[in-house]
Parts: sequence; C-alpha cells; structure tokens
Amino acid sequence: MKKKMLIISILLMVGGVFGNILFTRLGYFPNADFRIMSIPLAAGAHYFNLGLVLLAMTLGGLVLLPWFLEKKQFSKTVLSLVLIIWLPEVV
Repeated sequence: MKKKMLIISILLMVGGVFGNILFTRLGYFPNADFRIMSIPLAAGAHYFNLGLVLLAMTLGGLVLLPWFLEKKQFSKTVLSLVLIIWLPEVV
C-alpha cells in the first residue's frame, strides 16, 4: 500500500509539472500575471482553471510524498519542491 501511494504521489507531481510545461508551450496561459510554484493561475481579469487543476495535482503529490517515503524524507521533499519550481522555468 505504501509503495502504491508513493507512486501515485510521484505521478501527481510529474503530471502537474509536465502538464504545466506542455500547456504553457501550447499557449493555454497567455500573459500570465500570477503564478504559484511556476504554475500560471491568472492573467488580467480572468483565471486559468487548468492552472488550478495543475496546481492541485502538484500540491497533492507534494503533500503526500513525505508520508510515503521511507528514507531521507526531508531532503527528497525539498529536492522535489525545487524541481517543481525550477524545471518549468528552465524548459
């Protein structure tokens, strides 16, 4: 059970990050003004519902991750957070 939940949390994070990269490249987030963890959430007077879904996926995976890691929970969680924020900016 623990291993399945670890895989689910990692898949949620990966889906959120790569979904963010994909939809940004496809132009779903034009002129984004407000971002949380590099995920665009708003531009001008409208909000991006897709951005909210991606943020929920990413945060859900990030919150579940420490509970299901067996060793080095803090360092792996911090590394995941850094990658979530840094990777979309680099790509």
